[in-house]
Amino acid sequence: MYNFYFYLYLAFSALAAVLSISMWLDYFRKIDVFEPEKIKHLVLALFVGCGTPFISISIYKLIDLTGLQMTGDVSNDLFYSIVVIGANEELSKIVGVVVAFRLLRNHIKEPIDHLVYAGLVALGFSIVENFKYFNEYGMQIITTRAFYSALVHIINTTIIVYGFYRLTLFGKGNQVTNTLVAFGVSAASHGLFDFFLMNNFMGPYTQLFSILVYLVGINFWVSMLNNANNYSAHFDYAKIHFSGQIFYRLLFWYLTTMIFTLIYNMIVFTPRHALSYFYNSLLTDGLLLFIVILRASRFMIFKEKYFNVNIELPFHYTKNNDEDFKLLWALPIKIRGEGASEYKLTTFLNKSIELIPLNPDISPLKEPLTVHLTDKLLLKDDVIVYKASYNNNDYYIKPKTNGDTETDDGYPISGLFTLKAGKTFENPGEISYKDLFFVEWVYTK
Repeated sequence: MYNFYFYLYLAFSALAAVLSISMWLDYFRKIDVFEPEKIKHLVLALFVGCGTPFISISIYKLIDLTGLQMTGDVSNDLFYSIVVIGANEELSKIVGVVVAFRLLRNHIKEPIDHLVYAGLVALGFSIVENFKYFNEYGMQIITTRAFYSALVHIINTTIIVYGFYRLTLFGKGNQVTNTLVAFGVSAASHGLFDFFLMNNFMGPYTQLFSILVYLVGINFWVSMLNNANNYSAHFDYAKIHFSGQIFYRLLFWYLTTMIFTLIYNMIVFTPRHALSYFYNSLLTDGLLLFIVILRASRFMIFKEKYFNVNIELPFHYTKNNDEDFKLLWALPIKIRGEGASEYKLTTFLNKSIELIPLNPDISPLKEPLTVHLTDKLLLKDDVIVYKASYNNNDYYIKPKTNGDTETDDGYPISGLFTLKAGKTFENPGEISYKDLFFVEWVYTK
């Protein structure tokens, strides 16, 4: 019987490792759309990362000789978390990044390649770390480790690599300043996340600060990936079609880890315990991971447009009729980036499309218009519209983002707008959604 449970545990451990690896391998493959990397190169970076925890362990042993440790004192533990844990583990992963970049130097050809390979080295670190936690807490923590801890490792290593290459890839800032700031932010982000998880100086509310650090980090990470894709030498609007795919694939992986945990708990514990854990996990983490999955699937696709990487949450309050959901059924909340319906027209830039009134009986247009889609514009309140020309007249098309976004035949529905009197589009960054005049709803072919 002992051998049965031992081998069962090994089987679940192996499957948990495969799930956590596959999820992010799949993600990195999907976002690297212009010139995808080969699986064997991604796996090589992953294996290099698997060796980096041993560097960190050696550093921990040296630090232990100094007597520095966690004591329960807030200031001491904060210092330990940022300097000993954060800086140590990030430095260890960067050693792995240097090795991986050296081995893969002939395959790093786009800005996104730097961030993808760095993320996989960090994932390798996380996988080894996860085995320790699986042994201590069991397989039921796989969702937490895959969506929280692994992603925190990926985010913070990416910050350092992004900072180091920021001048080279984007022409921004100063090499030394960029690198030092990036390493400081990474160590602080990593350390604060761990500090708020381990410390309870504010009681049970302390862990809320970890969630805050995590959410800000998610937005940092996606913004960096976004800039990298926008600056690809192989940039092609026609290839941008991944937002919806990524969302559903990440949702699939989330549900897969949840089902995996449910099965494991049913075998090891009782069905009642397993179902209780399953429902509690959905209640406590469901909304948070839904936001994370949505943000991780959304980008602002504009050729050679650089977005500042700001300290902000991955969602915001909106008044632009483009909310993803209403918090407490009252506050309209929008997840940052382009939703699946917002980017669909991107593939038709510089092409002709047909605008057909949704309600022809009351339509101001009366009949379909064949317009030329000339530009994609980002307004100052993060609203995306497409500029369309027809007989020397300019229209602005804003994809519908909530409710019914497609016709029964699958054609995307959009709002057709003109610019209000006295407004000009010389600088889209000075125009907001309220400066547009709604004409009618149309669908596009």
